[in-house]
Amino acid sequence: MSSFHPLDNGDFSITFTSQEAHVLINLTEQLLELLADGDGQSHQVDPLLHLVGISNSEAPPEDPVLRRLLPNAYEDEQAAGEFRRYTEHGLREKKKAHAILIYEALLPQDEDWNGDTPLDKGSIQITVPMSDSLAWLGGLNDLRLALAVRLGIGSDKGTPHVEGAVSEKMQDADVHKKYELMLESDPMKAVYAVYSWIGWLQQSLLEALEGQ
Repeated sequence: MSSFHPLDNGDFSITFTSQEAHVLINLTEQLLELLADGDGQSHQVDPLLHLVGISNSEAPPEDPVLRRLLPNAYEDEQAAGEFRRYTEHGLREKKKAHAILIYEALLPQDEDWNGDTPLDKGSIQITVPMSDSLAWLGGLNDLRLALAVRLGIGSDKGTPHVEGAVSEKMQDADVHKKYELMLESDPMKAVYAVYSWIGWLQQSLLEALEGQ
């Protein structure tokens, strides 16, 4: 299984199989589309407010994935709405930047690549600069949260419960148990496998960072 390895210069290296690269590319494309389109409300944004990073909407997104990625900051609806109005645009842009960073790192670097050629190599090795490591962690976490929503894992909030890492480990154990009980013919089994794999990538990068 692919994992991150620290380099002598402080950067990180990882080798993905062609299939793994395809999975990450497809997931980041879907995430970027979701973050860009939102709930179809982009055409309603006041251009002047958009220019300074302020949204004219105080309501949480209708899409459950976006609600997990862009959660309310406060339980009080009025306070949450006011905070969202001034922060949601910036948060969307930050998450899009993280996804784009991962997406572009996985694209072939050949000069004659026309943008339509699939990744047909057996593997692809990339280097993640130390300066991009936190963005990679954030992007991977967003992909995992998006999959978690589709799988019905966790809460509607964007962060784990009060128990933190303990709660997350319990959830991972439940996911693994459910995965083991699923039939091979169940199409959702592959989604559970990808969810667990992205968690592995997160853990691998965290361990590589701690080893620096």
